[in-house]
Amino acid sequence: MVVPRRRVVITGLGVISPLGIGLEATWSALREGRGGVGRLEAFPIEGLPCDAAGEVKDFSPKALAIDKHRKALQKNLKYMARDIQLAVAAAELAVVDSGLVSGGFDPSRIGIDLGAGMISTDLDELAPAINLATRDDGSFDYEVYGKEGIPEIEPLWMLKYLPNMLACHISILNDCRGPSNTITQGEAASNAAIGEAFRIIQRGQADLMITGGADSKIHPLSFVRMKLNGVNSRWEGDPSAACRPFDARRCGVVPGEGAGIIVLEELDHALQRGSKIYGELVGFGSACDARPRGGIDPDGRGTELAVLGALRDSRIDPARVGHVNAQGWSTVEADLAEARAYSRVFGPNVPVLGLKGYTGNTASGCGSIELIASLLATQAGLLPSTLNCDELDPQIEVDVVRGGPRESDNPVFVNLNFNRYGQVAALAVRGGPVDASR
Repeated sequence: MVVPRRRVVITGLGVISPLGIGLEATWSALREGRGGVGRLEAFPIEGLPCDAAGEVKDFSPKALAIDKHRKALQKNLKYMARDIQLAVAAAELAVVDSGLVSGGFDPSRIGIDLGAGMISTDLDELAPAINLATRDDGSFDYEVYGKEGIPEIEPLWMLKYLPNMLACHISILNDCRGPSNTITQGEAASNAAIGEAFRIIQRGQADLMITGGADSKIHPLSFVRMKLNGVNSRWEGDPSAACRPFDARRCGVVPGEGAGIIVLEELDHALQRGSKIYGELVGFGSACDARPRGGIDPDGRGTELAVLGALRDSRIDPARVGHVNAQGWSTVEADLAEARAYSRVFGPNVPVLGLKGYTGNTASGCGSIELIASLLATQAGLLPSTLNCDELDPQIEVDVVRGGPRESDNPVFVNLNFNRYGQVAALAVRGGPVDASR
């Protein structure tokens, strides 16, 4: 006897990105083609060819706190790095949007699964310890660091920087007693986390899951890592045009920051609660095409496998897909590889969006932020233009949406992200009202 899979719908959205805070600010910017990338303001930077960044402006986690969480949140802010603050605040927005504030659910049946990245420490917190152990000739004395330096570091310092602390703070505030996990897969992290949360509900281990991801690469160490990895943008013009997905003049990654948190819910549970439903998550696929010497497969084999896996899981034919929300990293090799994969799966006609031109690379938050953008797009029947794709690379043989938004009445889409180590995660989603009788 085949047991029907439990259906999983999306009932809450919370987003914070360089486009603004909340759904209205996000959709207004996307509809108008107004990006959030500009010249870096958080700290001075020298020695890099490009100082463009996607920064979240006017952000106050205390201002976004739910009343009953405000006291606890204020107490714990000193133990939250910016990545954690972004995630917690976006979760507050999602919980309010889903109606969970008023209760009506069993705490043992709500869990959390989040994507998170490497959180960079505030440099001045480690500077005294490092200075003590640095000799006059510039070498480092590890024995001095261990004996004299470490006692100079705040005892609870590490709690600010552990990737699992995003989920910890959110689960404590919302009394989530169900399954809990954190996935650290760079740009693939939030889609992978959403996919795992989807499976948890399908298996009957929870009725509700808070999921998505957050990250901030607006940090000197992140800029240094990008430079060492050779992926940073080399754009010399207006910083707002530095991130150019699929464009013939694209030249590297622009760092960003943000959080996208969604509430997933079993369909019958959502209907009983009278929940607002944004759409249904119908499939998940993951793959890896890492090469022994690093980098991704130039033909995008991992991307192809992940997309096919999500479509097979959802029982959706490629011809029925209304658009693909792509990684669109803005590097020459990655964008070509991705486009080749879509050409093989969909042919030349599926509309493709690359939204990082609006936000920069929000890393572990990008999948969920872009998923929310696609849900808003299907709700409005309008696909946002791919910002800064002024001249499509002639080697890219897919239909990149550019030159202005495009009308669409097809609510089915694939959301995909991958990291520089070849890990790929894809989600298949049917936006809009749900037919409960299917």
